[in-house]
Amino acid sequence: MEKEEEAAAVMEEIIYVAVGRETAKNKSNLTWAIDNSQGNKICIVLVHQPPHMIPLLGTRFDAATVDEELVKSYREKQKAKTEKILDEYLRICLKKGVHAEKLCVEMDSIEKGIVKMIYENKVRKLIMGAAADKHYSTKMEELRSRKAIFVCQHASPTCCIRFICKGHLIHTRLKGRMDEVRALSALLSDFQRLVSSRSSSNSDMLSGSSKVKSDVEEEEGTSRTSSSRSAGTLSYSGGSEASPSVTEDKSNHSSPPPSLPCTGMGLGMISILIHSTKLWHKRAIQNHKQCE
Repeated sequence: MEKEEEAAAVMEEIIYVAVGRETAKNKSNLTWAIDNSQGNKICIVLVHQPPHMIPLLGTRFDAATVDEELVKSYREKQKAKTEKILDEYLRICLKKGVHAEKLCVEMDSIEKGIVKMIYENKVRKLIMGAAADKHYSTKMEELRSRKAIFVCQHASPTCCIRFICKGHLIHTRLKGRMDEVRALSALLSDFQRLVSSRSSSNSDMLSGSSKVKSDVEEEEGTSRTSSSRSAGTLSYSGGSEASPSVTEDKSNHSSPPPSLPCTGMGLGMISILIHSTKLWHKRAIQNHKQCE
Protein backbone atom coordinates (compact mmCIF):
# COMPACT_ATOMS: atom_id res chain seq x y z
CA MET A 1 0.00 0.00 0.00
CA GLU A 2 2.82 2.38 0.89
CA LYS A 3 4.61 1.64 -2.39
CA GLU A 4 1.44 2.43 -4.32
CA GLU A 5 1.10 5.76 -2.50
CA GLU A 6 4.73 6.63 -3.21
CA ALA A 7 4.28 5.76 -6.89
CA ALA A 8 1.16 7.94 -7.02
CA ALA A 9 3.04 10.83 -5.38
CA VAL A 10 5.80 10.55 -7.98
CA MET A 11 3.26 10.54 -10.80
CA GLU A 12 1.58 13.67 -9.40
CA GLU A 13 4.85 15.53 -9.03
CA ILE A 14 4.91 18.72 -11.07
CA ILE A 15 7.69 19.41 -13.54
CA TYR A 16 8.30 23.14 -13.88
CA VAL A 17 9.53 24.34 -17.28
CA ALA A 18 11.12 27.80 -17.43
CA VAL A 19 10.67 29.45 -20.84
CA GLY A 20 11.43 32.79 -22.52
CA ARG A 21 9.19 35.31 -24.23
CA GLU A 22 9.90 34.02 -27.74
CA THR A 23 7.93 30.80 -28.22
CA ALA A 24 9.74 29.86 -31.43
CA LYS A 25 13.12 29.80 -29.66
CA ASN A 26 11.79 27.81 -26.68
CA LYS A 27 9.52 25.33 -28.44
CA SER A 28 12.22 22.63 -28.83
CA ASN A 29 13.00 22.70 -25.09
CA LEU A 30 9.31 22.56 -24.16
CA THR A 31 8.83 19.62 -26.54
CA TRP A 32 11.71 17.80 -24.86
CA ALA A 33 10.12 18.43 -21.46
CA ILE A 34 6.77 17.05 -22.64
CA ASP A 35 8.36 13.96 -24.21
CA ASN A 36 10.26 13.23 -21.00
CA SER A 37 7.57 14.15 -18.46
CA GLN A 38 6.72 10.46 -17.83
CA GLY A 39 3.11 11.32 -17.02
CA ASN A 40 3.94 14.09 -14.54
CA LYS A 41 2.08 17.38 -14.57
CA ILE A 42 3.77 20.30 -16.28
CA CYS A 43 3.81 23.92 -15.18
CA ILE A 44 5.17 26.50 -17.60
CA VAL A 45 7.04 29.33 -15.88
CA LEU A 46 7.74 32.74 -17.41
CA VAL A 47 9.43 35.55 -15.51
CA HIS A 48 7.81 38.90 -16.26
CA GLN A 49 10.09 41.92 -15.90
CA PRO A 50 8.07 45.06 -15.12
CA PRO A 51 9.20 47.84 -17.50
CA HIS A 52 11.09 50.74 -15.94
CA MET A 53 11.04 52.89 -19.08
CA ILE A 54 7.61 54.18 -20.13
CA PRO A 55 6.96 55.24 -23.76
CA LEU A 56 5.46 58.71 -23.98
CA LEU A 57 5.30 61.37 -26.71
CA GLY A 58 7.51 59.39 -29.08
CA THR A 59 10.25 58.75 -26.53
CA ARG A 60 10.79 56.86 -23.26
CA PHE A 61 10.88 58.17 -19.73
CA ASP A 62 11.95 56.64 -16.45
CA ALA A 63 8.94 55.31 -14.58
CA ALA A 64 9.86 57.42 -11.55
CA THR A 65 9.33 60.60 -13.56
CA VAL A 66 5.98 59.62 -15.12
CA ASP A 67 2.47 59.86 -13.68
CA GLU A 68 1.67 56.78 -11.57
CA GLU A 69 -1.55 56.03 -13.45
CA LEU A 70 0.25 56.00 -16.79
CA VAL A 71 2.92 53.71 -15.37
CA LYS A 72 0.32 51.35 -13.92
CA SER A 73 -1.65 51.27 -17.18
CA TYR A 74 1.41 50.53 -19.31
CA ARG A 75 2.66 47.82 -16.97
CA GLU A 76 -0.73 46.12 -16.94
CA LYS A 77 -0.66 46.00 -20.75
CA GLN A 78 2.80 44.43 -20.71
CA LYS A 79 1.70 41.92 -18.10
CA ALA A 80 -1.27 40.99 -20.31
CA LYS A 81 1.16 40.35 -23.19
CA THR A 82 3.15 38.01 -20.94
CA GLU A 83 -0.05 36.09 -20.11
CA LYS A 84 -0.78 35.73 -23.85
CA ILE A 85 2.71 34.31 -24.40
CA LEU A 86 2.06 31.74 -21.67
CA ASP A 87 -1.24 30.85 -23.36
CA GLU A 88 0.69 30.14 -26.58
CA TYR A 89 2.85 27.67 -24.67
CA LEU A 90 -0.26 26.03 -23.25
CA ARG A 91 -1.61 25.54 -26.77
CA ILE A 92 1.64 23.81 -27.76
CA CYS A 93 1.12 21.41 -24.85
CA LEU A 94 -2.51 20.77 -25.82
CA LYS A 95 -1.43 19.87 -29.35
CA LYS A 96 0.85 17.28 -27.74
CA GLY A 97 -2.09 15.96 -25.71
CA VAL A 98 -0.75 17.35 -22.43
CA HIS A 99 -2.72 19.56 -20.07
CA ALA A 100 -0.33 22.06 -18.50
CA GLU A 101 -0.53 24.90 -16.02
CA LYS A 102 1.08 28.33 -16.24
CA LEU A 103 2.87 30.51 -13.72
CA CYS A 104 3.89 34.14 -14.20
CA VAL A 105 6.62 35.39 -11.87
CA GLU A 106 7.26 39.12 -11.56
CA MET A 107 10.85 40.18 -10.93
CA ASP A 108 13.45 42.47 -12.44
CA SER A 109 16.00 39.64 -12.75
CA ILE A 110 14.94 36.51 -14.68
CA GLU A 111 17.44 34.19 -13.00
CA LYS A 112 16.62 35.50 -9.51
CA GLY A 113 12.93 35.15 -10.29
CA ILE A 114 13.42 31.47 -11.16
CA VAL A 115 15.42 30.82 -7.98
CA LYS A 116 12.79 32.59 -5.86
CA MET A 117 10.03 30.57 -7.56
CA ILE A 118 11.87 27.32 -6.78
CA TYR A 119 12.08 28.14 -3.07
CA GLU A 120 8.54 29.51 -2.74
CA ASN A 121 6.89 26.60 -4.56
CA LYS A 122 9.26 23.95 -3.18
CA VAL A 123 10.02 22.85 -6.73
CA ARG A 124 11.64 19.42 -6.96
CA LYS A 125 12.04 19.23 -10.74
CA LEU A 126 12.86 22.05 -13.14
CA ILE A 127 13.72 22.14 -16.83
CA MET A 128 15.26 25.23 -18.40
CA GLY A 129 17.57 26.29 -21.21
CA ALA A 130 21.33 25.76 -20.99
CA ALA A 131 22.05 28.34 -23.70
CA ALA A 132 20.56 29.80 -26.85
CA ASP A 133 20.01 27.24 -29.64
CA LYS A 134 22.72 28.88 -31.77
CA HIS A 135 25.33 27.77 -29.21
CA TYR A 136 24.43 24.08 -29.46
CA SER A 137 26.96 21.52 -30.65
CA THR A 138 27.27 17.77 -30.22
CA LYS A 139 30.29 18.34 -27.96
CA MET A 140 28.48 20.81 -25.71
CA GLU A 141 28.76 19.77 -22.06
CA GLU A 142 28.82 23.01 -20.07
CA LEU A 143 26.27 25.70 -19.32
CA ARG A 144 26.83 28.83 -21.38
CA SER A 145 23.88 30.91 -20.30
CA ARG A 146 24.51 33.37 -17.46
CA LYS A 147 20.97 32.72 -16.22
CA ALA A 148 21.46 28.94 -16.27
CA ILE A 149 24.74 29.17 -14.36
CA PHE A 150 23.18 31.43 -11.72
CA VAL A 151 20.19 29.13 -11.22
CA CYS A 152 22.45 26.06 -11.04
CA GLN A 153 24.55 27.70 -8.33
CA HIS A 154 21.80 29.30 -6.22
CA ALA A 155 18.69 27.14 -6.55
CA SER A 156 17.56 24.97 -3.66
CA PRO A 157 19.66 21.79 -3.39
CA THR A 158 16.43 19.78 -3.14
CA CYS A 159 15.57 20.68 -6.74
CA CYS A 160 16.74 18.53 -9.65
CA ILE A 161 17.41 20.76 -12.66
CA ARG A 162 17.83 19.59 -16.23
CA PHE A 163 19.35 22.06 -18.69
CA ILE A 164 18.35 21.73 -22.34
CA CYS A 165 19.68 23.26 -25.55
CA LYS A 166 17.97 22.86 -28.92
CA GLY A 167 16.01 19.89 -27.63
CA HIS A 168 19.04 18.06 -26.18
CA LEU A 169 19.91 17.37 -22.55
CA ILE A 170 23.17 19.18 -21.75
CA HIS A 171 23.54 19.02 -17.99
CA THR A 172 21.69 17.67 -14.96
CA ARG A 173 22.10 19.07 -11.48
CA LEU A 174 20.97 16.33 -9.13
CA LYS A 175 19.03 17.25 -6.03
CA GLY A 176 20.75 17.01 -2.68
CA ARG A 177 24.26 17.01 -4.20
CA MET A 178 25.36 20.61 -3.63
CA ASP A 179 26.60 19.99 -0.07
CA GLU A 180 28.56 16.99 -1.32
CA VAL A 181 30.11 19.03 -4.13
CA ARG A 182 31.10 21.83 -1.75
CA ALA A 183 32.62 19.33 0.71
CA LEU A 184 34.63 17.66 -2.04
CA SER A 185 35.82 21.03 -3.32
CA ALA A 186 37.03 21.94 0.18
CA LEU A 187 38.74 18.54 0.55
CA LEU A 188 40.46 18.94 -2.80
CA SER A 189 41.70 22.40 -1.83
CA ASP A 190 43.07 21.02 1.46
CA PHE A 191 45.01 18.30 -0.35
CA GLN A 192 46.45 20.78 -2.85
CA ARG A 193 47.51 23.13 -0.06
CA LEU A 194 49.16 20.19 1.72
CA VAL A 195 51.18 19.31 -1.38
CA SER A 196 52.24 22.92 -1.74
CA SER A 197 53.21 23.01 1.93
CA ARG A 198 55.18 19.76 1.71
CA SER A 199 57.00 20.89 -1.43
CA SER A 200 57.84 24.23 0.16
CA SER A 201 59.01 22.56 3.38
CA ASN A 202 61.19 20.08 1.50
CA SER A 203 62.74 22.91 -0.48
CA ASP A 204 63.45 24.85 2.70
CA MET A 205 64.96 21.75 4.32
CA LEU A 206 67.29 21.16 1.37
CA SER A 207 68.44 24.77 1.27
CA GLY A 208 68.78 24.77 5.06
CA SER A 209 70.79 21.55 4.99
CA SER A 210 73.19 22.99 2.41
CA LYS A 211 73.65 26.11 4.51
CA VAL A 212 74.26 24.06 7.66
CA LYS A 213 76.83 21.90 5.87
CA SER A 214 78.59 24.98 4.58
CA ASP A 215 78.62 26.59 8.03
CA VAL A 216 79.95 23.42 9.67
CA GLU A 217 82.74 23.05 7.08
CA GLU A 218 83.66 26.70 7.53
CA GLU A 219 83.74 26.33 11.31
CA GLU A 220 85.80 23.13 11.07
CA GLY A 221 88.29 24.88 8.79
CA THR A 222 88.51 27.81 11.16
CA SER A 223 88.94 25.43 14.09
CA ARG A 224 91.76 23.54 12.37
CA THR A 225 93.55 26.79 11.53
CA SER A 226 93.27 28.18 15.01
CA SER A 227 94.25 24.80 16.44
CA SER A 228 97.46 24.63 14.42
CA ARG A 229 98.35 28.20 15.31
CA SER A 230 97.86 27.62 19.01
CA ALA A 231 99.38 24.14 19.21
CA GLY A 232 102.28 25.40 21.29
CA THR A 233 99.90 27.03 23.72
CA LEU A 234 97.77 23.88 24.00
CA SER A 235 100.88 21.70 24.52
CA TYR A 236 102.24 24.11 27.01
CA SER A 237 99.02 24.12 29.03
CA GLY A 238 98.70 20.36 28.62
CA GLY A 239 95.13 20.69 27.32
CA SER A 240 93.87 18.52 24.44
CA GLU A 241 90.13 19.28 24.51
CA ALA A 242 88.29 20.98 21.59
CA SER A 243 86.69 24.37 21.95
CA PRO A 244 83.37 23.96 23.75
CA SER A 245 81.66 26.60 21.52
CA VAL A 246 82.41 24.62 18.36
CA THR A 247 81.11 21.42 19.97
CA GLU A 248 77.88 23.16 20.97
CA ASP A 249 77.38 24.56 17.43
CA LYS A 250 77.84 21.10 15.90
CA SER A 251 75.38 19.67 18.37
CA ASN A 252 72.83 22.33 17.50
CA HIS A 253 73.18 21.81 13.74
CA SER A 254 72.79 18.05 14.02
CA SER A 255 69.37 18.25 15.71
CA PRO A 256 66.54 16.74 13.60
CA PRO A 257 64.21 19.10 11.67
CA PRO A 258 60.67 19.64 12.95
CA SER A 259 58.09 17.11 11.81
CA LEU A 260 55.84 18.04 8.84
CA PRO A 261 52.08 17.59 8.55
CA CYS A 262 51.09 14.01 7.66
CA THR A 263 54.60 12.70 8.39
CA GLY A 264 54.95 9.31 6.78
CA MET A 265 52.69 10.21 3.83
CA GLY A 266 54.82 10.93 0.78
CA LEU A 267 53.98 13.34 -2.00
CA GLY A 268 53.18 10.39 -4.26
CA MET A 269 50.45 9.17 -1.91
CA ILE A 270 49.01 12.67 -1.55
CA SER A 271 48.96 12.99 -5.35
CA ILE A 272 46.97 9.76 -5.56
CA LEU A 273 44.50 11.12 -3.02
CA ILE A 274 44.13 14.31 -5.03
CA HIS A 275 43.49 12.33 -8.22
CA SER A 276 40.88 10.17 -6.48
CA THR A 277 39.18 13.22 -4.99
CA LYS A 278 39.04 14.90 -8.41
CA LEU A 279 37.33 11.84 -9.90
CA TRP A 280 34.88 11.74 -7.01
CA HIS A 281 34.23 15.48 -7.36
CA LYS A 282 33.66 15.16 -11.12
CA ARG A 283 31.26 12.27 -10.65
CA ALA A 284 29.25 14.27 -8.13
CA ILE A 285 28.60 17.09 -10.62
CA GLN A 286 28.63 15.26 -13.94
CA ASN A 287 25.63 15.03 -16.23
CA HIS A 288 23.02 12.33 -15.67
CA LYS A 289 20.20 11.34 -17.96
CA GLN A 290 17.68 11.17 -15.16
CA CYS A 291 17.36 12.65 -11.69
CA GLU A 292 17.60 10.25 -8.83
